Amino acid sequence: MEEKIPGLIRHSWGKCMQCGTISEIEEYHGLDLTRNPEGKEKLLKGEFFQWSCPKCGMGMKMDTAWPCWYLDPEAKLGISLVPGIDSSEAEGELQIMNQNLEGLVQPDIKRRAAGNFYAMQEIVRAHDAGLDDRVVQLVKPLIIGQLQSQGEVVWNGFFQGVSTPDPEEEPVHAVLYASLDPDGIPAYGQPIYWYDIHLTDRKVVHSGVNEVLFQMCQQMLEQSGAQPDDGRFHLYDLNWAIRFHDRMQQR
Repeated sequence: MEEKIPGLIRHSWGKCMQCGTISEIEEYHGLDLTRNPEGKEKLLKGEFFQWSCPKCGMGMKMDTAWPCWYLDPEAKLGISLVPGIDSSEAEGELQIMNQNLEGLVQPDIKRRAAGNFYAMQEIVRAHDAGLDDRVVQLVKPLIIGQLQSQGEVVWNGFFQGVSTPDPEEEPVHAVLYASLDPDGIPAYGQPIYWYDIHLTDRKVVHSGVNEVLFQMCQQMLEQSGAQPDDGRFHLYDLNWAIRFHDRMQQR
């Protein structure tokens, strides 16, 4: 990033796990797109949070993260990255974040907390696609449950985008399909909502769901009486989605 914003860039040190080389890491703690319009592209490419060993070069990279914020005033989106934050035990941290926001709350701005940079990227992608990021989260347990039934051990999954397959082509086996057809014929030609599912052995499985399943999750959210955004920070992640599904099943 060419522009250096005083106070928003800090430096730390990284040690290469392969050769032991120690080098400086430049940490950007503020990604305000009004000041740095290229910040969004760098965030989505992972360039801010990927450290490359200067000795091993591109052959050895390490993902990292640090507390920082992302603000896109034009898109009315703000994200606070709090490494390791988990929705199952984040009530206190969110309360402090929102107390610090007092007097600055704008209901038309969506504010989110994220526990890692993959989640930060996911929120931006969902917003760009015009999707409710809560629905994006509710899809994950469906995909992960299928993989677990096949013996896979999953860490997490993150939304990547939407594509429309050619209805004349063979269905993609990695996708979960549901049908609107009374005869039970899957609607293969509908949009596919794609996710990268990260396994605990560091492998990544590219999977997704079709429009019918996505809309089922949308309807679940609506039936739950979920409130619209209020301009405060909220954290929606996989754990939140699992708890949501559990509550809906108990109704």
